[in-house]
Amino acid sequence: MLQVQASEPAAAPSPEDVRVLGWARMTLLDYPGKVASTLFLSGCNYRCPYCHNPELIPASPQARGEDIRNEEIYRYLSRYTGMLEGVCITGGEPLLQEGLSSLCRRVKELGLQVKLDTNGSMPGRLRELLDGEFLDFVAVDIKGPPGRIQAITRAAVREERIVADTEATVACLKASGIPFELRTTVVPGLLEPHDLVAIGQWMRGSPRYVLQQFRPGKTLDPLFEDLRPHPPDRLHEVCRTLSQAGYFGECSVRGIG
Repeated sequence: MLQVQASEPAAAPSPEDVRVLGWARMTLLDYPGKVASTLFLSGCNYRCPYCHNPELIPASPQARGEDIRNEEIYRYLSRYTGMLEGVCITGGEPLLQEGLSSLCRRVKELGLQVKLDTNGSMPGRLRELLDGEFLDFVAVDIKGPPGRIQAITRAAVREERIVADTEATVACLKASGIPFELRTTVVPGLLEPHDLVAIGQWMRGSPRYVLQQFRPGKTLDPLFEDLRPHPPDRLHEVCRTLSQAGYFGECSVRGIG
């Protein structure tokens, strides 16, 4: 969940700065197995109606917040390198930010690992970060199966382009050798069990796939605020089906209390 934190008065940004609108200074939730600091970067090229970070989408009515100074973040990370193990960079879509490679480089120079969350739409930018050895873990949001993604994301590009970019993203990660996971937020009315099986067939051979429980409450589209999530048993059943089919090295369910 996005946490907006007060920042020092803004100074003129450097060309290498990124726009950070939210910051969870220390968390055990966002980077599997690590104590991390999570940065929420502004901007996204998708408009998923169930998005629970609408503050990060400039065109949304909920958009708010002031930029958190990059130097303030670096000072904090430097101070707590003995407690922190990594930094999770999420959004929005972080790969939209031109200064992302500079952010990753500075985090790595502090001896911290970098996890990137992405929607899989910018494989070229991802490849640049992988080539620079700036990333240690990547999570890719698979929004739906081919034929359904454009409608789910309400993106301004064609379905064929989204599918091709997602496939290129996953292929790039497989070739890189770094750990990564695919994950899907299972939203009733948008995704049903047969859609998740279709994703399994499409993305087979990936090391880890996570089914994320949809959380009602604050969403980009108010129609989703009171939507009742799928019963946990249904997600576990789909997870067992995917595991038995051998589509992934590991399949799990996340976000069920």
